[in-house]
Amino acid sequence: MRIRSARPTSPSPRRRRTAGALAALTVTALVASGCSQEQQVDFTGRVVDPPFEVADTTLETTDGQPFTLATDADKPLTLLFFGYTSCPDICPQVLNSLASGLLKLDEEQRSEVDVVFVSTDPKKDTPAVIDDYLGNFDPSFTGLTGDLDAVNQLGESVGVYVDDGEALPGGGYDPNAHGTYVIAVDQDGEAPAIWGRETSPSQFADDIGFLLTGEVRQG
Repeated sequence: MRIRSARPTSPSPRRRRTAGALAALTVTALVASGCSQEQQVDFTGRVVDPPFEVADTTLETTDGQPFTLATDADKPLTLLFFGYTSCPDICPQVLNSLASGLLKLDEEQRSEVDVVFVSTDPKKDTPAVIDDYLGNFDPSFTGLTGDLDAVNQLGESVGVYVDDGEALPGGGYDPNAHGTYVIAVDQDGEAPAIWGRETSPSQFADDIGFLLTGEVRQG
């Protein structure tokens, strides 16, 4: 994983371990995809190599504070997900799996991880609505909202498509489509790994543990 010289601050030991784990993971994944069928990658997400560069886009937290994920994410690992509160199935499924997976971490590991939910339906998802929604999963999750163009700009930078919905014949509109990936974001504003909607709580916990410590959790 690349460490960009634009941010010269010295990384903490935990941050160095996270970077090392991702680098080792990338090498292992490339070896496993080569000629040996006996090599197996325990990481169940997908490595992004080279990693996405997170756009320097400013949104707002639900308490009205500006938040730029590329520079303001202050934990070794931030898990990013795009969705909307009236989503009937995929968003609740993914957020519940994330919340359940985080419960499997030990206290130290949990303190090293943030979850950020970006609303793709800013017309309906007011800050109060987002807070209430996220409280159903984990009140510590951070909700972000903003102009849909800005949301789309952030999404495009990490491989997530967002559109502006579809007008309905009877009035109103069908909430927009959005990608269903969970994206790993590090403190360098890079996104080196993603997970699909089918990822289980145990798989999230194992992969997060690997990224934070370089060791895959057992059981």
